[in-house]
Amino acid sequence: MFKKIATGTLLLLTLLCTTIQAQDRATPDPKIRALKVEFVTGRMSLTQQQTQRFLPLYHRYSDELLFVKRKIKNLKNNASSQYQVEERQNLEEKMVEIKGRYKDDFLKIITAQQLAAMYQAEGEFKNVLLEHLKKTGK
Repeated sequence: MFKKIATGTLLLLTLLCTTIQAQDRATPDPKIRALKVEFVTGRMSLTQQQTQRFLPLYHRYSDELLFVKRKIKNLKNNASSQYQVEERQNLEEKMVEIKGRYKDDFLKIITAQQLAAMYQAEGEFKNVLLEHLKKTGK
């Protein structure tokens, strides 16, 4: 089991290394997105039927969250601190709303245990990606 995880993580990091070098920061990289989906779904123990229903929903969920996260990131370009504070709170509330709405939709397809595994795997993927970026200095 550990050997599979280690091998998978090594493969993931190798692919990320080449992908990140060519990544356009303005758009999500399809290779990173595919790696994330593989990483997350691999930790969820989905059936084939669940996978077919889950993936389109997960892509919409990810796209909506990414859109809001980018808006938050772009707030630093606004000179008004008051606007930044207010808008950041509004956008963070929007993220909570998105997560709540999709939680109900996800639970129509997968179990609560699988959903918890999804949330955990997303955090793990982010940590793996950040650690890789730190090590490579990119």
